[in-house]
Amino acid sequence: MFKRILLCVLAVFTAAAIVSCGSSSEKEYIVLDENFGSEQYGIGFRKGDNALTLAVQEQIDAMIEDGKAAEISSKWFGSDQVLKNVEFPRELKDEGDTSLSNIMTRGTLILGLDVGFKPMGYYDEAGNIVGFDIDLAGEVAKRLGVELVLQPIDWDAKELELSSGNIDMIWNGMSITDDRVENMNISKPYLANRMVVITASDSGIKTLADLAGKKIAVQAGSSALDAIDAYPDIKATFANLSEFADNPTAFLDVKAGRSDALVVDEVVGRNLISE
Repeated sequence: MFKRILLCVLAVFTAAAIVSCGSSSEKEYIVLDENFGSEQYGIGFRKGDNALTLAVQEQIDAMIEDGKAAEISSKWFGSDQVLKNVEFPRELKDEGDTSLSNIMTRGTLILGLDVGFKPMGYYDEAGNIVGFDIDLAGEVAKRLGVELVLQPIDWDAKELELSSGNIDMIWNGMSITDDRVENMNISKPYLANRMVVITASDSGIKTLADLAGKKIAVQAGSSALDAIDAYPDIKATFANLSEFADNPTAFLDVKAGRSDALVVDEVVGRNLISE
């Protein structure tokens, strides 16, 4: 009799578990229509490395002209989104520095990147670093006749990595800002972007004003953080602003319910919610 009762109890719990599993579903996440502004991506070089900056840009311009840039863009985004007919954010002239000759002599071009920035640069399932920026940079290195070396870095320390000579360039969906233009050499902008808000569809957050009293997540040292700082009145209404090492970790905090929303580059944010 006891065994029969035990089996009945187990059957009830098993059925309940099946019903529970069948009725659960993943939350849906959305991108708000209202955002923290538009921007453009550029490649960062050490200030004064004009020869290298101009040489890389020359290859990108050639790739735009011969269709290779459009081919790479279509692979990652489904269409040609590479910007054309744009100018350097700050005028650069070849003044005879040794930055390009040093690269050619060494035979390597070291690219610093945040490997949590899919689809620009990230680890695939096989552990290889891939992405839109990686394909562009690989083609540039090939045309220059050097080997591309991919160096994962702490994004919050990217300026130090560059100035110390650990890397030759930052090529990883880096937003062009006034501060970066002043302190680095920046390529011509090559991709447009917006700083958006990602949140659960049932969060009740529909506008930037709805972020009042909410817990916001953002990547440390990112232009998303700069974008938030450009809206001090809105920032002042946040319950708190938490900074994370990378965007995937920040988004996990939102999914766990510890943060209410993530401010992030649109190209990355849409990729995060599609997975």
